[in-house]
Amino acid sequence: MVNINKSCAYLMYYCIWSFSQICTNKTHCVLYLTVMFLLLGNIFITYSSDVSSEMMPFVDFLTKQGFRPAIDNHENTIRSMDINMWKDSHLRNPSNLVIVAISPKYKADIEGSVTDSHGLHIKYIHTMMQNEFIQQGSLNFRFIPVLFLNASKEHVPGWLKNTHVYRWPHDKEDLLLRLLREERYVPPPVPMELTLIIRPVALGSSVSL
Repeated sequence: MVNINKSCAYLMYYCIWSFSQICTNKTHCVLYLTVMFLLLGNIFITYSSDVSSEMMPFVDFLTKQGFRPAIDNHENTIRSMDINMWKDSHLRNPSNLVIVAISPKYKADIEGSVTDSHGLHIKYIHTMMQNEFIQQGSLNFRFIPVLFLNASKEHVPGWLKNTHVYRWPHDKEDLLLRLLREERYVPPPVPMELTLIIRPVALGSSVSL
């Protein structure tokens, strides 16, 4: 059976990408950004407790860029939210991007034996993400690993290591482009000096190409 929600989401991605290709003037670009934020602005952030102090500035940054971020351990939301409601509203919606805040404790939470409620919650979320990755044929469409504090790529889960990894706040511009479903344009290198070689050809001689 075809998953209608996922099919609609992928069709939506294609339509927005197609429109972005014809965004040739300011009016078109404003319309494009407006549609994009309305449809693709939801972002969920999963993280471990060692980066708690980094989350609110990070969320504030995303909010100021026009996104609608939600985090999995907010004092006023997750404690009063039913886990099934949370699951359906965030992970089950294929149009929502998920930022995975990578840290040493995140690696420990998903790989070790955890007993605290937050660690168990993180491990449960990670299992759901990994299962979706496997069901998608080991293709990652919406999980974005971001390194925080002293984390390194060694702390990234194995199934996410083939995905581009960002570091906060060093890569914030590239991260924004990823959240916008855009790519940074890298112009080809141009040499500082161009060398022009002129070879005179004698009159009457034949030139072979």
